[in-house]
Amino acid sequence: MRRKVMLLAFTVLLFSACLSYADSYWKMYWKPGEYAIELTPEEDEQLSRIIQEADRRSVGTMARYGAEHESDLKGMYEGFLQLSPDGTPVENRNIEYDDIGYYRWAASMPDERSVSMEEAWKSAIKCLLDQGLATAETLVSYYPMYGYETGNDPENPVWRFIFVCCDASQPQLPQMPWEITVYAYDGSICGYRDFQPES
Repeated sequence: MRRKVMLLAFTVLLFSACLSYADSYWKMYWKPGEYAIELTPEEDEQLSRIIQEADRRSVGTMARYGAEHESDLKGMYEGFLQLSPDGTPVENRNIEYDDIGYYRWAASMPDERSVSMEEAWKSAIKCLLDQGLATAETLVSYYPMYGYETGNDPENPVWRFIFVCCDASQPQLPQMPWEITVYAYDGSICGYRDFQPES
């Protein structure tokens, strides 16, 4: 149990550190369904190849181990319930932003209506490509830390992805350049942040 609480505390700390990168929470933010991701068969195949290559390159790396360790949905949810037995958002995460208003953090578990993590990962990758934040050649070097949250809008849970570089052969790549959330019930994009400094 102590490990789960420590895992949750580390994730909240990581999340807090990520918050310090920008004055507003997201670079861009959308309501459910406003930024729908519809893939052609060719795009779906391309995104599947990116994910397969990212999976291959990251096997055995410390970054992959860390990403998987921090993406323990069951452990995260159980740890969250230790902090908030009734499942209400954690008080110290109620921070107000210009774009999304109050951000209220609460972990949860996917239900039968949720798109799979891989489908949401594809949506996140497509957003990065569409927004010109990354290329397919770059994305094969990143594996995501991910979580499932219901805090801001319990009726519209999200998959949250923080992309972590797992490719030691590419030391010039930033370690954690992007964060994206995907609405879990329709696979549309909720918001994204680019942690890289403006050039």
